[in-house]
Amino acid sequence: MRAALLLLPGILGCCVAYNVGLPEARVFSGPSDAQFGYAVQQLINPKGNWLLVGSPWSGFPDNRMGDVYRCPLRPPAAECEKLNLQAAVSIPNVTEIKSNMSLGLTLSRNAGTGGFLTCGPLWAQQCGSQYYTTGVCSDVSPDFRLLGSFSPALQTCTSFIDVVVVCDESNSIYPWVAVKNFLEKFVQGLDIGPSKTQHRPRR
Repeated sequence: MRAALLLLPGILGCCVAYNVGLPEARVFSGPSDAQFGYAVQQLINPKGNWLLVGSPWSGFPDNRMGDVYRCPLRPPAAECEKLNLQAAVSIPNVTEIKSNMSLGLTLSRNAGTGGFLTCGPLWAQQCGSQYYTTGVCSDVSPDFRLLGSFSPALQTCTSFIDVVVVCDESNSIYPWVAVKNFLEKFVQGLDIGPSKTQHRPRR
């Protein structure tokens, strides 16, 4: 046991961690409260070599929409630039909730386009009073343009329904107070709007 303890300092001396290319190491800083650096990915385009940095809580404390930064790997520029993808990420014809989508939580290179893919797993779709957190991914070109967004598990909201309420003062609906409370709760759960309602006059 004593011999093992004496050998331990010698073994630890051989196990020193180091970085490859330490003299040319670059350090990039960003807002820690926005989780800057949660995900990283390298990218090469005609303008140079870049380090992509995910910041999934970008917007905190107002929101956690998230974003991606690009950091040049060659001098003289050393500052990271925010791509501002959060506002451009959108899926048409969908009532979307993006306030906490956490874009930049995932970063992956796209070998097909030479760009990259970034995802926000907490993007949500609203159908009436229901929320479906399906997540969203966006394809970004090598020159940092948003090519499109998609949600693999996008829901199809139910179509229109007909609701008929007849009040003829015949006392056929009793007790009226309980029915009235039910109707109020029912209507509050409907997705009502100028483009989502239909009115058919009685003939």
